[in-house]
Amino acid sequence: MVRRALIVLCLGLMTILLASCGQTYELQSLTVAATAAGSSTASASAAANIEGIGNTAALAVTAHYSNSKTQDVTVNSIYQVDASTDPRAPLTDLTVSKSGIAKAVNPNGTCTWYAEPTSSADTAFGYGTQPYPVTITYTENGVTATTMAYISVASATDCYDGTTYLAPSGYPGTGSDGW
Repeated sequence: MVRRALIVLCLGLMTILLASCGQTYELQSLTVAATAAGSSTASASAAANIEGIGNTAALAVTAHYSNSKTQDVTVNSIYQVDASTDPRAPLTDLTVSKSGIAKAVNPNGTCTWYAEPTSSADTAFGYGTQPYPVTITYTENGVTATTMAYISVASATDCYDGTTYLAPSGYPGTGSDGW
């Protein structure tokens, strides 16, 4: 009797284990973290600033599944760079490789940053950027997920990014000088 009970119990456990082997978990979403060259921390906001010609930012793409698991899918993702709305930042000035490395490629420099005076005397400035939007897509088992990253570039001379390159004193901020 005990032997028969153990056999039934073992068969029941094997049935449960085998039934769970074929379960599939669906792709739910993607997240991206961006790290600019020279920085040791990734940005949770999926934004990076590339400073200097030829410098880079690394994008790390993570897939999230219905079973709460995650997986790095950086090299399996597709990257589509869209144009910045800043005329000083042509679409061809930023590339993103298959491995998720964004690179400023214009040898003459690119600038997505602008400075605007916040005082009537033009002595204080506010800084903003019109970054390159990067659409990131990953497909698995017929399910596609998409996310965005935003890459700002400060590789042109006198590109004011609010941190490293500050606006010069007396900067008019009218836009008549191209900035």
